[in-house]
Amino acid sequence: MKRRSVRAFSIIEILIALAISVVLLTATMMALRASFETYRRTAERVSASVAGRLIVERAQMMIRGGVDFLPLPTGPGGGVLESNYLSIQSANGIWTTIRWDPFTETIRWEDGVDSWSMLDGVTQDVSGQIIPRSPFRLTFRDGRWLTHATIDLVVSADNVTGTDLDMEDVPEMRFVGSAMPRRVAWAE
Repeated sequence: MKRRSVRAFSIIEILIALAISVVLLTATMMALRASFETYRRTAERVSASVAGRLIVERAQMMIRGGVDFLPLPTGPGGGVLESNYLSIQSANGIWTTIRWDPFTETIRWEDGVDSWSMLDGVTQDVSGQIIPRSPFRLTFRDGRWLTHATIDLVVSADNVTGTDLDMEDVPEMRFVGSAMPRRVAWAE
C-alpha cells in the first residue's frame, strides 16, 4: 500500500504570509485614519462656515429691526466708526450685544445678564495686514443715527492638525454682510 504524503505549509511560508498581512492591514488602517481625520476637519470647517453665516445673517436682521445702536461716534458730525462690539435695541426695548473678544478669539452674544460664545477662532487677522480688523463698521449721520452697518468676521482655519496632503497656507474664512435700519431705508 502506498502512503500518501500530505504536505503542509512550512514555518517560513506562514511567517511570510503573516508579514504580508500585517503590512496590508497597517496600510489599510493608516488610510482609514487619514480618511476619518479629513472628514473631521471638513465637518469642523463646514460647521464654522454655517455658524459664521448664521451670525452675520442674524446680526443683519437685528440691525434692520433695531431702533437704537451703540457705540456712538465721539463727535457730532457723524462719520464711520469701527468697533469690536455692536449693541442693538429692539423695538420692545431689549438691548442685545454682539461682541468680539480678541483674547479668546470668540464672538459672544450678550443679552441682558446672559452671555455665551457663538463662534470660536475669530481672529480678525486678514492676510497681509498687521493690525486685526474690527468686525463692525458703523456709519452714522448727524453723530447719532446709524445709517449703515457692515459685519466682517475673519475666522482662522484649524492649524492644529494636518497631514502631508494639506495645503501649506489655508486661507481664512471671511463672512461679510451689511444692513441698514428700516427706519433709514423707509425715510430715504
